[in-house]
Amino acid sequence: MTIRRRAPAAAAGTVTAAASKTITQELAPDRKPITQLQAQRLALMAGLDSTELKGISVADISEKFKWKVDLELLMFRRICGRVIKRDPVTGVEHPVPFATVHVEDTDCNFLGFFPGGWPWVWLFPFGCRREEIATVVTDACGRFCVWIPRWEVDWILRFRRERICFPDIFVRPNIRDLLDDLLPKPPIIRQPPLPDPPPDPFLLKNGGIPLMQTEAMVGRHFAQRLGALEAGGVLGSNTSEMTSLLGSNGFSQSLPPPLPSEFKELRAASERQPKARISAVDMAALSGDEALAEGLTGAARENIAVRLNTNVKTLADMSFRHFIGPFRRCVDVLVPEFQLIMDVPDITFRVTQDVDGDGDQETIYSESFFDVRWNSGPIPDVMLEASQIALAGPTCNPPLVPCDGAPAITHVGRMPLINPALPADPYHDSATGYARRPNRPHPSGNLADPMPNPLASSPYTRVLQLYGCHHVAGASFYRLRYAFNGGATVPFAGLTWPLTRLVGGVMQVMWATPDAAGWYPILPEADHWFPEHLLLDWPTQQFQDGLYQIELQLGNAAKAVIHTTAPIGIRVDNQDVAAPLDPLGQFTGLAWRVAGGGAWIPLPLFCPMVTRPSVGGVQVNIEIRVSYLASATHLRSIILSGGGCGGLAPSQLPAPNWSDPPGPTNPYEHWHTDAADNSVAASAVFALPGAAPQGAYHFSLNVHSRAFNPSGGDGGQLADWNYDPVYNWVYPSVGLAIVNG
Repeated sequence: MTIRRRAPAAAAGTVTAAASKTITQELAPDRKPITQLQAQRLALMAGLDSTELKGISVADISEKFKWKVDLELLMFRRICGRVIKRDPVTGVEHPVPFATVHVEDTDCNFLGFFPGGWPWVWLFPFGCRREEIATVVTDACGRFCVWIPRWEVDWILRFRRERICFPDIFVRPNIRDLLDDLLPKPPIIRQPPLPDPPPDPFLLKNGGIPLMQTEAMVGRHFAQRLGALEAGGVLGSNTSEMTSLLGSNGFSQSLPPPLPSEFKELRAASERQPKARISAVDMAALSGDEALAEGLTGAARENIAVRLNTNVKTLADMSFRHFIGPFRRCVDVLVPEFQLIMDVPDITFRVTQDVDGDGDQETIYSESFFDVRWNSGPIPDVMLEASQIALAGPTCNPPLVPCDGAPAITHVGRMPLINPALPADPYHDSATGYARRPNRPHPSGNLADPMPNPLASSPYTRVLQLYGCHHVAGASFYRLRYAFNGGATVPFAGLTWPLTRLVGGVMQVMWATPDAAGWYPILPEADHWFPEHLLLDWPTQQFQDGLYQIELQLGNAAKAVIHTTAPIGIRVDNQDVAAPLDPLGQFTGLAWRVAGGGAWIPLPLFCPMVTRPSVGGVQVNIEIRVSYLASATHLRSIILSGGGCGGLAPSQLPAPNWSDPPGPTNPYEHWHTDAADNSVAASAVFALPGAAPQGAYHFSLNVHSRAFNPSGGDGGQLADWNYDPVYNWVYPSVGLAIVNG
């Protein structure tokens, strides 16, 4: 294993710190002296002189001004959150352990930019004051909690409530807010939202149109995961992952604002008069993609100052490169393109971590504003997304591994590989490599089929953590070997992951790194490296799909094998991004006819259009036939739906008239009946009443694999793995135009 060391390098064989200086134990929240900014705010709310409050603690204030200050103001609000690092390819959130979260009291001025025609607002900060009021170190899962004086929260809430639209533009939109835009609502002035439960399922309804709109707004990764959670949701299922996703920042990467007219005017002027009022520095700022480069040009600053009727020196430390946003635009009040917003209070966060092992902490999250969605009720957890330089752990909440001295691979993710005694259902089949509890077959073929159901044949997908027991007398090294689809047995090679621990307030990092033969050193349990008992962090996406028979080998100090466990099969099935897709969903035909029978009129799959006839000036009812095929190596289920304009959407015909010609199964939805049921080809008929408006209609096909990931993020362990998750799926769609003849 590789241990990260300070620079200069420490002596060989020693474990050295890989993080910052020791973080001192903080005083209790009510014993810390309050800062000057805190004293000013409390004094204004309590009618006191701020000089009497500066430098004393809340406990002292409570005693000294017991009958002058509302004691409720001297209480504390607990704010918790997580620091995560998002995988730029998969979108998976990894915990950032043992980072220092600096909590800052902030008072800032903003130049609000309200570009015409945009639904968003951008803020450019200047003249900011910051005072650190607390620091806290994240745990191994990146979690932290901090106590904030109640009067600070009340001050922020009062400031926003007393100003038109401030509850709107000072709330960062999360994914829930963006999805709310898909649901029609009367225009209102938006208030700071309360933490809501996940919305009623709607992404997969109306022909999948909401899902496609969601993908356009938040990206394919978030849309697919939200749709998968909705498809896998049943009564009583865990909503923690859905709630976490909906609470994520709607714009994890800041969306740059459009180019202000001042820069466009300067660019045009520079082309006409290259030397007039425009210096070489200004020209560099205006060239190419650097139009928003550091610092306003003198001419642009003057133009904006004139429009705002303010002194140009007010904007001296403001930069168009340094922007915050976007935020929701206030639609109920007309505002100019630029608006000064002065003295805005907030609690902000800055996160540091020693990412290079030199003993100094680097900033991995900064310039935060409005991370906390303040409200009078429970405050949702804060999600701080660290930059890509942050050091993140492979997983969080590892399973409790019971070791009795016998070597074994005991868990994949948080799911046991050791089965309970009969008659309890097994978790895993070591011969076939399938999980036996998640995504069981439904003999009826229906999406809902009451238990008991036959045992599942569900493969595994994405990054898998293998845990187990390897602390055995005489063993100094271990390795995992695999045989792929019955081939030769070879060791896992080149896989590495970070282990972390906190010693005396200092983070230490060790990278698990094998030698050329795949051997890893066995670390003493007393050293408490996290995650404990992690044998392998296995990114299965980098391997072929199929059956891996995996064995654990132990070696002595000379790496001679002293024990080999019986192989355990792990069946891997990852969604293939190359054609053909797996799962595969494909529309194979469209046709229509007047309702009641008659010959079908075929339609092309590209730009299909139906000219709906009328009788006596009234449009007739029509039927639409949709043909498709769906398949997967490990099919879980399919759902076909139709949607369109307004409340009258294409509706499913009742059985037995739901297909023409008649089919043996329900063509609108199907759940695999056994392990061999992995493909469906069918036609379904939708009815569209003549009263339905002309316009664009849509049909979507959701094809789900039964592959799953047992890391525990979806709450599978809470159901003892008797649940129906979705991870890999596709949702092709086809559109249809209806026009009146």
